[in-house]
Amino acid sequence: MRIPSLGVGLLMGSADAVPGISGGTVALVIGIYQRLIGSIAIVLSYPRERDFEKLRDPLTFLLPLGFGMAAAYWLVSRLLVGPAEAPGLLLQPGSAVLCYGFFSGLVAASLRGPWRRITAPNREHTVLAMIGAATTLIVLDQSFMKSAQADWMLFIGGALALTAMLLPGISGALVLVMLGQYTVVAGAVHDLRLVPLMWFCSGGLVATLAVVPVLRRLLTEQPDRTLAVMTGVMAGSLRALWPWKENYDMHTGDFSPLGVGTNWPEVLTVALLGALVIIVLEHLARRETNRSA
Repeated sequence: MRIPSLGVGLLMGSADAVPGISGGTVALVIGIYQRLIGSIAIVLSYPRERDFEKLRDPLTFLLPLGFGMAAAYWLVSRLLVGPAEAPGLLLQPGSAVLCYGFFSGLVAASLRGPWRRITAPNREHTVLAMIGAATTLIVLDQSFMKSAQADWMLFIGGALALTAMLLPGISGALVLVMLGQYTVVAGAVHDLRLVPLMWFCSGGLVATLAVVPVLRRLLTEQPDRTLAVMTGVMAGSLRALWPWKENYDMHTGDFSPLGVGTNWPEVLTVALLGALVIIVLEHLARRETNRSA
């Protein structure tokens, strides 16, 4: 049975709210990924072609999908972050350690996705992945990543997160966690703080107009090297998802990692569960790809 675009949006929005799961992967599993990218491309071409008739089908598809994504993101991120007066699971130490364990499992298992898409992995790709991982670790350790929220960080977060959301295997929410903006953006949504949301959406608009076309060109002309770097960045991001921390909101205290806690069996269990989710999604995505071929 074909899922209506509103339903697809609900599924993609739920995925995009969880660090480690990509809405692009969900679109690929359902079989609408090519239509999604094609519809966005037609909308972006409108200022040049001025052909409103060509917009009818893409907008009929994209508008309900976008509404579904927004509604699902609001619901899921409210559970994870919540408004200021009712902190969510990610901001409570007892549940946050398990959430980060689950996210770590999601991302660790997701590393196979972009790496598997490399035609013939070799030493160069390994080196590029290591450079991507090392660069990510260095960036995550910088002082500006641990400071109070800044508007320019929200802008960058919007640009990078929206780019990631459109790529199978790359999580937009994970990008926000890496930048320390996940709880900021989700909190702004629930508290209806318009200024942070305007900065974030401005970054997303820039990504739609500039970053996404460049990334699509890289994936077309240098796909293997680009995927190798992406794999490394994802591997380096695991530092931001380490379950045991001094504090679970980097803007209110020390976000530094701690040693393994006594609750490691529970954390390991949820991490394995997260890995299983990705394995199942990848299996479904491969089956859909083979069916479409």
